[in-house]
Amino acid sequence: MPLQIAVLIMAAGASTRMKGIKQLMPWKDSNFLLETIKTVQQCNVLNITIVLGSNAELISNQCHLNDLDVHVITNTNWAEGLGNSIAHAVKVKLEQQETYDGILICLADQPLLSHEYLNKVINEFEKHPEKIIGTNYGKRVGVPALFPKIYFSELSKLKGDSGAKLFLNEQSESIISLQANKQIIDIDTNAEYEQLMAHTNKTKI
Repeated sequence: MPLQIAVLIMAAGASTRMKGIKQLMPWKDSNFLLETIKTVQQCNVLNITIVLGSNAELISNQCHLNDLDVHVITNTNWAEGLGNSIAHAVKVKLEQQETYDGILICLADQPLLSHEYLNKVINEFEKHPEKIIGTNYGKRVGVPALFPKIYFSELSKLKGDSGAKLFLNEQSESIISLQANKQIIDIDTNAEYEQLMAHTNKTKI
């Protein structure tokens, strides 16, 4: 029987370094958030949850999230940082008393992520279900990262803006890190977005 995996797509931040709402920035056929959802929907997962915060109602309406096969969690304390939003979402999942073997945490601002890479993370987890499967960033490990259920309680206590980074790097003996290469690029500024679009348009020529 395949392992039961839930996905949290983190989309709660205010994207203060960008003009505009990052989750809604045009990308491919729609925007960053919807394309991330499409990518995750191609993976072997049981449940997809979108974690919103800043501009939650606007994002939900523009993306028609209620019409999609996803769950939505809104963190009213999103301004306290990514760690707080992860903790809030994991608490909600635990309170729903649904049974998962693992929770895969992704960001909505890594537009180059492929479902092939995410399935690679999931496949590695199925071989080592007691390990955290993270993504190699050189000197550290980051998300996408898949956490087994023995870590759910600790995830529910995360704080601050570092997300799961500090926690991940304290668990070095329990982590298998995979290479995602250029897929780990995240978009935080308009300059990075313009560079992404220029590169994408160039490759189409």
